[in-house]
Amino acid sequence: MESVVSAWEKYKLVKRTRKITVGNEKGGVGKTSIIRLIPFILSEWGFRCLIVDKDIQSNTTKSLYVTRSLYHKEEVTIFKKTFMKGIADGDLADLPVNVKENLDFIPSSFDLGSFPTFLSKKFGLVDKFDPNYASVTKEKYEFFKSMIDEISKDYDFVFFDTPPTNSDYTEAAAYASDYILIAFQTQSDSLDGAKNYVEQTLTPLVEKLGAEIEVMGILPNQVTKKGSIDNEVISDAKRIFGEDNMFQNIIPYSKAIQNIPRNGITREGYWNSKLFSEIFEPITEEFLTRISELEAE
Repeated sequence: MESVVSAWEKYKLVKRTRKITVGNEKGGVGKTSIIRLIPFILSEWGFRCLIVDKDIQSNTTKSLYVTRSLYHKEEVTIFKKTFMKGIADGDLADLPVNVKENLDFIPSSFDLGSFPTFLSKKFGLVDKFDPNYASVTKEKYEFFKSMIDEISKDYDFVFFDTPPTNSDYTEAAAYASDYILIAFQTQSDSLDGAKNYVEQTLTPLVEKLGAEIEVMGILPNQVTKKGSIDNEVISDAKRIFGEDNMFQNIIPYSKAIQNIPRNGITREGYWNSKLFSEIFEPITEEFLTRISELEAE
């Protein structure tokens, strides 16, 4: 494992906070696996990471609590307030929960379902045909972004997990981000979800709201060996998004990934060790390299 000093230097990264949304408008595409494992590895390399779970299904939250129990065996988690209460208060400072050294997360909360309603009550209810849509929506997302920017000062990387919907959850997270990592399973409907995510969520955020975000890459997930459909879908993705935008390292189908919700994130065991060394460490290295190359342009 490399030190954070050598990692900053190795990847020619200027020290500052970077915020990343992992997204797709289709569920079951591996977003949560990416959200769990890349920050975990970055934290081992010395980078301070925060995971923000904006998905009310709370799958990331549940698996991180299991992981936390591996490192805090006797410690009871005490909550001062929920994620939604922090948003309503305009202050997220008390929300991060420590998982392990250099890795914290903000858990999804039962009341996060009221997030869109809260924003509409605070800033006004507008639809996409309203002449004030852009100004009101920008104000909504700037409110969320300002809270994220404040809490992000303590971290090197902030990752957002979002639901597979075109909604205030996904749009506010993307608006607050610097980079977007698009996950997709090698199936046609998942590729359609990735395409729709770019066209229906990201493009309007940039063109109508002035969001300063950039897609850092498309990461294929749950690829099966010698799968003809998998290869066809990857070829289609290269044609749609451009080969340079596709991650060279991919995530194959893995039992070790499927076991994380029950067992937590751990290197212990033969298959877990292979998952880290052969799959997610190379992906994390490419993740850092892609950021470095984008910022060098």
